[in-house]
Amino acid sequence: MNSHSISHIVAEVVDNVLVAPNHYVITFVSPYLAEVARPGNFVNILTADSSDPFLRKPFSVFSADTDTGHVQLLYSVVGGTTKRMAVKRAGDTLDLIGPLGGRIFEPPSERSVTHIMVGGGYGVPPLVFLAHTLLTDKPNCKIKFIVGARDADLLLCLDRLDEMGISTHTSTENGTHGIQGRVTDVLTPMIHELGHANCFVYCCGPTPMMKAVGDLCLQTGVSCQVSVEVGMPCGVGVCMACVIDLKDGRRVRCCTDGPVFDSAEVVW
Repeated sequence: MNSHSISHIVAEVVDNVLVAPNHYVITFVSPYLAEVARPGNFVNILTADSSDPFLRKPFSVFSADTDTGHVQLLYSVVGGTTKRMAVKRAGDTLDLIGPLGGRIFEPPSERSVTHIMVGGGYGVPPLVFLAHTLLTDKPNCKIKFIVGARDADLLLCLDRLDEMGISTHTSTENGTHGIQGRVTDVLTPMIHELGHANCFVYCCGPTPMMKAVGDLCLQTGVSCQVSVEVGMPCGVGVCMACVIDLKDGRRVRCCTDGPVFDSAEVVW
């Protein structure tokens, strides 16, 4: 669970680099956020010329460096906020609130488990942060990382994962890299090879992908945590725009009751 104070931060941008078609990594300085952010946390950003100051956009934390105070976000340019973010340059400022999220990734304590990250598109960055944190805390832990995309140009973070020494497996719908198909086509034989009792899955990406991964894990008896990606304008549980249904009948807010949930409890 996230227990750190939420702060309003106006951070200086260090750089803003194109890393894939229409995808950027923006780096900014926030020693506080770099110190307290955990995998699964997100920030809500307001660009200076947004028409409505209450409609912030959520972005998962991609990396946090306590030595430099640098924090990174990986984002795709899809709307007004991200278009304005894409023109940010070193020395500009970024208006954000964070760290947000009441429930973050919680890895099991068992040393024998293999941690399997399954990410697609904008869902890859928080899992890279999780993998880095796991390796920092337990250098000998076993991690496998599955990255899926429509085609090879949209496979994100492969270089970063290679630098971390993580075993990476890819799938593309058009077969231009890795297995032709979807992430479940990679995950299914991986679970069978490792044994369901030895796997723990973490997933983030488009909702249909997370549902498919969650269904597979439920069928095979594998524990799976998902970071639900929905609009969370306020980020603090006030606006009620991010409510989802759980199988126990509860309606919960993703921003404060999540964004991470056990996949088995989500009504997709």
